[in-house]
Amino acid sequence: MAQNEKIGIVLDVETTGLSPHTNEIIELFMIKFSFDQKTGRFIETLDEYSTFNEPSSSISSQITRLTGITNEMVKGASLDLGEILDFCSDVEYFFAHNASFDRSFIIKVMPELVHRKWHCSMRHVKWKNHGFPNMKLGTLLDGHGILNDQAHRANSDTRSTLELMLKTNSAGHTYLKEMTSRKPMALPASMKTGPSGQTSKYSYRRARKMAEQEMAASREKKAPFRYQTKKNVDS
Repeated sequence: MAQNEKIGIVLDVETTGLSPHTNEIIELFMIKFSFDQKTGRFIETLDEYSTFNEPSSSISSQITRLTGITNEMVKGASLDLGEILDFCSDVEYFFAHNASFDRSFIIKVMPELVHRKWHCSMRHVKWKNHGFPNMKLGTLLDGHGILNDQAHRANSDTRSTLELMLKTNSAGHTYLKEMTSRKPMALPASMKTGPSGQTSKYSYRRARKMAEQEMAASREKKAPFRYQTKKNVDS
């Protein structure tokens, strides 16, 4: 790998609600790609990951209307944390639109990923300085002529977000470069022990144990569901 070449993941989650404390992931999609950190230029797509997850309670009609995801679509599916972590093992950068939301759900079940460099395509780009009235994904996609044919579905939102990140700003730089030129997101307050910002090992281990227990309890009533990546779909 070249000196400036880095590996990143752009992702999106769909969930049963807004709070990671009381709601759950129902769909996860990730695109792993390489890029030049110095120029912000995309190099290549490395792999893709797609999975549903059946929550412990039924998906509400409101969420189904918003996302199009039904209880039948997720029946029997579950997140395999080991496989997800393996997929993310070589990744330094994580990107999402409104990343604080996506990260909160991801680190609830995989707290070790909080230490990666998380960047937000909503808040780490000065969209108003570039002439956009707001930071909503739909507004930004429309302004760049990017089609998102299934808004509020993880696959389509992830692909359109990556396409947006690779567009150039008024200075001629990609939004990806603008994002990575800024400091990554800070650790959530719940993951800090004090002014030093160090993560509490006790809190970290406890969170991981709780996540494993919750996922194990959930898997007891579900059939195995193998995640899909671009590599094993093509093979």
